[in-house]
Amino acid sequence: MTSLYAPRMEDAKGRLRPFGIFFEKTLKDLIKGIRTNNTTPEKLQNFLTQALSECREEAASTDLNMKTNAVLKLTYLEMYGFDMSWANFHILEVMSSNKLQQKRVGYLAASQSFYKDPEILMLATNLMRKDLKYGGNHDVVKVGIALSGLSTIVTSSLAMDICDDLFVMLTSSRAYIRKKAIAALFKVFLQYPEALRDNFDKFVSKLEDDDTSVVSAAVSVVCELSKMNPAPFVVLSPLLYGILVSISNNWIIIRLLKLFTNLSKVEPKLRPKLLPKILELMDSTVATSVLYESINCIVKGNILDKDDYDTAMICLDRLHAFCDSSDPNLRYISCVLFYKIGKINTDFISKFDKLVFRLLNDVDVSIRSKAVELIEGIVNGNNLKNLVTTLLKQFVNEDVVLLQSDSTGIESREIPIVIPESYKVKLVHTIIRICSMDNFIHMTDFEWFNAVLWDISVLASDLPDKALGFKIGEQLRNIMVKVPSMRDSTLSTIIKVISYGNISNNLPSLLKDCFWSLGEFSNHIDNGDDLLELMINREHLYPPEIQKVIIPAILKVFTNWCNSAPNPNIERIEFILNGLLKYFESFTYSKYFDIQERAVESVELLKLVLEALKEDDEGLPLLITDVLPSLFNSYELKPISHGTQQKLQNTLTVDCQTPFLTEAEFQAILDQEESNIDDGSYSDKSLALDDEDYYENEDTRNERHSISSAFKEAETESDPFMKEEKESNPFYLADENEEKNNVADLLDFTDSKNTPESSVFISLTKHDSPQKTNESISKGEKKKKKKKSTTKVKKRVEIIPDEIVTDNELLATQQSNPNLITSNNSSSTINSYKGKINLKTNTKLANFDFFKRNDTDSLSPSNIDAEAGVEDQIELEKLRSRFGNQSLGHTQAGEGEEVIVIKKKKKSAKKKKTSRKKKNAVEEGDSAIGSL
Repeated sequence: MTSLYAPRMEDAKGRLRPFGIFFEKTLKDLIKGIRTNNTTPEKLQNFLTQALSECREEAASTDLNMKTNAVLKLTYLEMYGFDMSWANFHILEVMSSNKLQQKRVGYLAASQSFYKDPEILMLATNLMRKDLKYGGNHDVVKVGIALSGLSTIVTSSLAMDICDDLFVMLTSSRAYIRKKAIAALFKVFLQYPEALRDNFDKFVSKLEDDDTSVVSAAVSVVCELSKMNPAPFVVLSPLLYGILVSISNNWIIIRLLKLFTNLSKVEPKLRPKLLPKILELMDSTVATSVLYESINCIVKGNILDKDDYDTAMICLDRLHAFCDSSDPNLRYISCVLFYKIGKINTDFISKFDKLVFRLLNDVDVSIRSKAVELIEGIVNGNNLKNLVTTLLKQFVNEDVVLLQSDSTGIESREIPIVIPESYKVKLVHTIIRICSMDNFIHMTDFEWFNAVLWDISVLASDLPDKALGFKIGEQLRNIMVKVPSMRDSTLSTIIKVISYGNISNNLPSLLKDCFWSLGEFSNHIDNGDDLLELMINREHLYPPEIQKVIIPAILKVFTNWCNSAPNPNIERIEFILNGLLKYFESFTYSKYFDIQERAVESVELLKLVLEALKEDDEGLPLLITDVLPSLFNSYELKPISHGTQQKLQNTLTVDCQTPFLTEAEFQAILDQEESNIDDGSYSDKSLALDDEDYYENEDTRNERHSISSAFKEAETESDPFMKEEKESNPFYLADENEEKNNVADLLDFTDSKNTPESSVFISLTKHDSPQKTNESISKGEKKKKKKKSTTKVKKRVEIIPDEIVTDNELLATQQSNPNLITSNNSSSTINSYKGKINLKTNTKLANFDFFKRNDTDSLSPSNIDAEAGVEDQIELEKLRSRFGNQSLGHTQAGEGEEVIVIKKKKKSAKKKKTSRKKKNAVEEGDSAIGSL
């Protein structure tokens, strides 16, 4: 039987807690429980939910030890996603404890929870002010805890309230408190820059403190602040330079070098003063960190000029030694500085080609990636082939790292180096860039370059970056346009590319420029009919972007082929025409308007050509010999410099005022159309008969000739009249099912093969050039003829320079029509950073003007008195304007009215004196800040 006077369990636990004996679960027990229940997610979730409920009960306890234990566990559970903002008032109670350990837990929890509830900071302000007061030796740790907690939860309003207390602590006799106060002021300055402006001298005085740790903290804070706004700290350059000369602490020297890096960007006059001292420091020190920061200060601080070869060689020699280090981090940051020096002047790093070759084969792929960026600085006509070969080998060769055996008995083994796809994409971009840079300035063998483009085309088809196709196609197009002597060879490469099925499937973006080049330079091809069959044999593989280009390209190839043969085969031309009509008709139902428009225009044009070909028995009609060539050969194609087309697009103008037709011309066109309708010249019956004759002739020809696989697919419909109506009307709206099937055929890549289905030979026309070629393509492979035995000295091929459009021409274009509306493409700019996570702290320091008073200064007493005086003056002017036109001696309507004049009391002499003193103090502060 239990006695009535027996102590309860809670009382017994309460007596043992002062001795450090607890019966509740501690943080250690919580972590053990999480590890034990981590077998399944459900079990872990149940355990965490139970632990959270226990923390709620413990936080509501009046025992401060139990409350502290609950807050500590809630701080850990907050990392698992549990919200602890409900315990903010309990955290305030723990922060107010006199025990340092409990206060420390409270400030830790506040740093994780108070930012979600700004209102709780109003309650914590007085508590922080109380903790920041230094009352003796035992308060040093308490003040340090409060300063550390304040740095993590400071806001603009809290910084405004607490900044005066922090500046008072800068005069403390304890170096620990001064150091912690300086570190806390950094976060205050970010949220409340006015504190730095108004107390600049007090803060800067700590740079001359007797304690080295305080000086280090002050230099570090100034260094971090200068990254955001370096202008206010330029005036400290003499003081900082004196510290750099006299100090021997490597950490402070490193921070000073970083600080001068930021200051020299906005103050070029620092260069002649800093450079000799930094070079002297590099000669005297042996610390690798100081050497690196010295070079970094010279490079990033704009201290290194383009013509200063001596300083550049000193820096590069030190970086060369760093690249030979066994530390991969040191090699990596050295490559970064190598690249930045090369951006200043590529001649600086041109002598370090052997080093770059060695770094390209480094074990660390990140170092290889940085070494690839250095290639542009060392490339020339002599080592271009070696560089490209080295880069291409990394696609094929599998490098390994040999892990040596050690004393533990583990045998040596080889570990393969995994090359990421992002690095391979970077290699392709680099190969294209160094081969084509500066208008092919380093290219001496375009035959070799064509082979390289074919290789990287095959390699890029397996990479995820499909934009590589545009880059490779651009180079093929540039060679065709700029290097006339290499057009035959490049055409062979292009035909090989479009015949390779894997490229058509995985890299269709490459085909756009290929088809354009085939159409533009189709006069170099003898058997254009075979090329046409090759181009339309894979119509279901081409995406819409390619279809827009292939339609005019086919017309160009057809035109040049018909006019190139001395004795044209009329039957073969009719056969090709029928095939092209069938091919283009499949595009007349496209859901893309530009494709449909081009296809309809081409169909109507080819119908006219076919009719003219039937009527002319002697030879080719004028439509083929004169009209079609005039559509494409009116102007000579010339290359333009990079960026010129964008300038021309900005000068595109639209005349929105001048009408296309006058009213008389418009009425004449309407009358002409009405007369045509009355005459019946365009009757539906005649149109139907024309289409019927066309399809009868087409069926007859198809019976006489054997067609390729591209022409074998034809539509079969039950109603012949509906079939004729669909085929004759280009704007016929197909059924929904038919449209889906048509789109599916265009985007179907499943039946592709790496080689063309039929064997096609494309022969190239011989042209007189330094490099003559007579090539043919069979199944996508080029057969080369044997070279002549006579050897000739190789001359550099002629490259057509870019046509440059001067700014005067653009200005003349804009001024020729002043009433025109200029197009603006700036609205189409896409923010590349949209949707990304921003980890930067929002601060007000970057855009803060230290030399201009803020609007909050208008709340000063002197400004309030001035504003009051202005308001009185405005009221007085209103009264004067109201009664100015009235006469006191001749009152008409208001004779009985009374005028009451209220006189304001004058300010006493004491108030005037105080307002004058405040005004003078504000003016003195403005002049002091302006002098900085």
